[in-house]
Amino acid sequence: MAAGLGPSSDVVLLTRDGCVQTDRMRANLDAALRALERSPNYAVIDVDTLPAKDARRGYGTPTILLNGRDLFGMPEPEVAEHSPT
Repeated sequence: MAAGLGPSSDVVLLTRDGCVQTDRMRANLDAALRALERSPNYAVIDVDTLPAKDARRGYGTPTILLNGRDLFGMPEPEVAEHSPT
């Protein structure tokens, strides 16, 4: 099993309505989890439904968070004044 991806890992896919890359990201995430012999069972969050002060609104979409951190190492954004795309 990959380092940092234990049975209790928290995997979250951040997206928003109309994000054209979400389907591709979700398919890739599902394939990666299956390759790691993990169930493709994770939370999908529409960032536009999060409170305005939630820092996750500052990530571009789609984004994968593993245990609350961006899978690709992007630092947690400051609380966004507006939502990036």
